[in-house]
Amino acid sequence: MKNLQYIISYFGLIPYIYLLIDKYLFLNIEEEILYNFILYYTLIISVFIGSINWNFQKKVPNHLIIYGFIPTVYSLFLIILNLYSYNIKILFLLSIILLISQLFFDFILIFANLKNKKVFYFLRLPLTILISLILIILVF
Repeated sequence: MKNLQYIISYFGLIPYIYLLIDKYLFLNIEEEILYNFILYYTLIISVFIGSINWNFQKKVPNHLIIYGFIPTVYSLFLIILNLYSYNIKILFLLSIILLISQLFFDFILIFANLKNKKVFYFLRLPLTILISLILIILVF
């Protein structure tokens, strides 16, 4: 089951890779649509990462519940700024900061006390780095 979760997680890179290829080779998608899609897709991933640590079957510490909710508030803030046509480069920079901050705090709050950090090193870390690099290439 874990292998399927890894595979599905890495499939999440497909939209990024497709849009990266389109931006530099095919030029089929309007730049504004491409940027909006990537921004919203990244925010969806961020919110998903924030909520993935919630387990409704057991009692989760309050600080982890609040921590898991922060990306939702942050994402809402970025969506509002985007709807008001805020500078897209700054929004992408803020979304990269969100992803990297999540990675850092996930390690401290969730993975630091686990003996098996395989999920962190083979899933969270590489995916966050790849997504951040693709965002940088797409916008800057």
